[in-house]
Amino acid sequence: MKIVALLKNLGLISLLLFVTGCLDSRSVVPVDVVEFVGKPTAGIDVKIVSVEDIREFQVRPRIPEIPSLPEDEVNNESIKARAIGRKRNGYGRAMGDVLLPEGQTVASVVKSSISNSFRQAGYRVLKKGDAQYNDAFPISVRVTKFWSWMEIKVWMQKLRNQSEVTIQGPLEKLKKGMTVSSGHEIPMAAVAMFDSEWQISVAQGAAALADRVAEELKK
Repeated sequence: MKIVALLKNLGLISLLLFVTGCLDSRSVVPVDVVEFVGKPTAGIDVKIVSVEDIREFQVRPRIPEIPSLPEDEVNNESIKARAIGRKRNGYGRAMGDVLLPEGQTVASVVKSSISNSFRQAGYRVLKKGDAQYNDAFPISVRVTKFWSWMEIKVWMQKLRNQSEVTIQGPLEKLKKGMTVSSGHEIPMAAVAMFDSEWQISVAQGAAALADRVAEELKK
């Protein structure tokens, strides 16, 4: 019995060490935004010419939904461009961060999301090399929020994503800028989350943002 108890304790210790290591380490996860397949063959032509990531980061924010990075990287523009979330332990203490892989940024994810929004709303989104590209209406996007965070309470554990963008262009409804916010949440398996949960949170958050923007464009 003592051996069994000892083995159980050793197993628990190993699990705790594993959990702590996972939380404390950096995760790099790719996120795919599936292109909306209902690309219209007719409609107003637009082109997304810029997506500017202007999110503000802090070192020790008072709430987890504020983007944060370690002190030695909070001003690193290349890291900030890829940062999508921050892990936390059961006490809410900030641990390892979550980044997109090199070559992918929050701006590129949002660009794909907003492209889907315009397609859903009946616009044609043109890319360089497409016919009529030069004559398409130019669209600019500013990303003020795009972040996933862990919400840990005794009775529930959730992974939340919050997004906010301002879209501007020469179209009538966009001349003064249209700001759209979106929120999304999924249940977490445990405090020791899998990287796949971050992927799901960001991908579904981007999809939810696309739907909200499309709704506003259709009005």
